[in-house]
Amino acid sequence: MQPPPTPKTFPALVWLALSLAVFTAAGWADETGLSLASRNKIMNRSNDEIQRILSTFSVPDRDSYPELQAYSRDDLYHDFFGGGGLYLAIKMLRTLRLQPGQVVLDLGCGKGETSIFMAKHYGVQVKALDLWTSAGFLDEKFAARGLGDRIQAIQMDATQPLPYAAAEFDTIFCMNSFSFYGATPGFLPRLLTHLKPGGQLCLGSEALSAEFTPEQLTNPPFIYAFKLPPPNEQVDVFKDDFVKQHTPGWWRTFFQASGLLEVETCQELEDAEAVYEELVRYEHENQIDPFDVQICLDQIEWGRNRQPKKTLFVLTAQKKFS
Repeated sequence: MQPPPTPKTFPALVWLALSLAVFTAAGWADETGLSLASRNKIMNRSNDEIQRILSTFSVPDRDSYPELQAYSRDDLYHDFFGGGGLYLAIKMLRTLRLQPGQVVLDLGCGKGETSIFMAKHYGVQVKALDLWTSAGFLDEKFAARGLGDRIQAIQMDATQPLPYAAAEFDTIFCMNSFSFYGATPGFLPRLLTHLKPGGQLCLGSEALSAEFTPEQLTNPPFIYAFKLPPPNEQVDVFKDDFVKQHTPGWWRTFFQASGLLEVETCQELEDAEAVYEELVRYEHENQIDPFDVQICLDQIEWGRNRQPKKTLFVLTAQKKFS
């Protein structure tokens, strides 16, 4: 059974929705000028066509990730939602000054793999928070990994008042969920009350290579703009997902404008394309969500000569002392 949509699972649900919607949409054309028949053909590629595209994909250089030497390819993506897997997590962790015994909030922790990695390799205490993954499931998983005494789970909506003390955390770590709620007015100042002065807030996520143009906001590219078919047609994937994604530069400006943070790192992954393509290849080879594979292929192909395309980035900021 698939988990319900969450800040981390929603991108996959969006991709699924796009794939399904293209078969049911009618009489609609986007700014690419593609006909419905052409879009249907694109989003329903044969296996030979998929293999042809996959043969052009690049592969991340594992030697540049020594932290993952003991991890298999399956380990890199097990129980992860959204783009990047452990590749993205490592890029995030390299920007942090974690020390044994420090306390970390894993915001939107999903199924807890990043919490486990931080507790195991950095000796930190982790508070793992997610909206949809139950605390019981996470507690059992952490105990099975021998980390039950280092990680505490809670299931709740991150946009609600958090049950933590002021300045409780040395670090707040947020992978593949911040864009869904982080720019909501008032959220960032509330979150930062729980971070120590001098502490770090790190987010890693999918991002856009460029902001949507005014024309695209009015008439979005078809690969980003479908609604879910019935009975979930109230979900607008463009409004609820892609419009909330921005460029790394947009997020830098947003964080700096808060007056509460000093941005230390904000950059697109230099191997973002390879990391993203490798995930799609892995999903195809392991028959994980064929609809997801189709729409990811479509987005990659569309983005080869159009903007915006999807990428990955890391931003780390330090909370100011005053």
